[in-house]
Amino acid sequence: MASRYRTRSGIVVRRNVTPAGDVILDLLTPEGKLRGVARGGVKGSRSPRLNLFQHLTVQTYEKPGNDLATLSEIMLEGALPGLSSPDVYPFAHFLCELADKLYQEEDFVGQAGFELFTGGLRGLVRHTDPDRITLLIAWKLLALHGMFPRVSSCIETGSFENLTHFDAGAGGVTSASVGRGLNIGEDAIEELGNIARGTVREVLEEELSDGARAGLWLALEAYLGVHVSILQAWGAVKLMRSSGLQMA
Repeated sequence: MASRYRTRSGIVVRRNVTPAGDVILDLLTPEGKLRGVARGGVKGSRSPRLNLFQHLTVQTYEKPGNDLATLSEIMLEGALPGLSSPDVYPFAHFLCELADKLYQEEDFVGQAGFELFTGGLRGLVRHTDPDRITLLIAWKLLALHGMFPRVSSCIETGSFENLTHFDAGAGGVTSASVGRGLNIGEDAIEELGNIARGTVREVLEEELSDGARAGLWLALEAYLGVHVSILQAWGAVKLMRSSGLQMA
């Protein structure tokens, strides 16, 4: 008979506390998303480990007929305390919520997806422009998940010229002559092409204009709203961006 115990390693992307003082965690792992409960986790000795962004190795006990695994052992593999900084936290929360919405419990994330996500969280702390890191990793996660929009040519005419608009519903760009969708500008659409083709390092080596940055955020919000979900983290990200606190 197969063992009901499993050991998994992943990043905490969502955390909820029950009235009974239990902590329910969603972890993104290379094998997929894991949801489990740490009984009495709020007041126990394990409490400091049960926070967002922590990298944990957990042993789970999965009882037949129970959708929620019990986290019987929890070991802290690593933490990025810089993610709790006020000028970084909204972006980290945004990426965690996006990953949580993109992957269901049965979805395979893979090592590449896991490393892209964890590398993005580290980049928020290490890079001087967490705003751009968030944009880049969000679009890259969509690409890895097979959800990247068509940006090489107009989805209406097939034209490669004067691509200025982004049609979130149709999942692609249109030319100025068609003009369907949000007008995000040629620079933003060119940057989407760079993101689709290049590595994270290659994309970050190129300058990003303010106009292209604004267009990428506008397109991302519309695209996620149609194809993924309206994220709760948007409010905090918009406030951060409008306040000028981010080093963009």
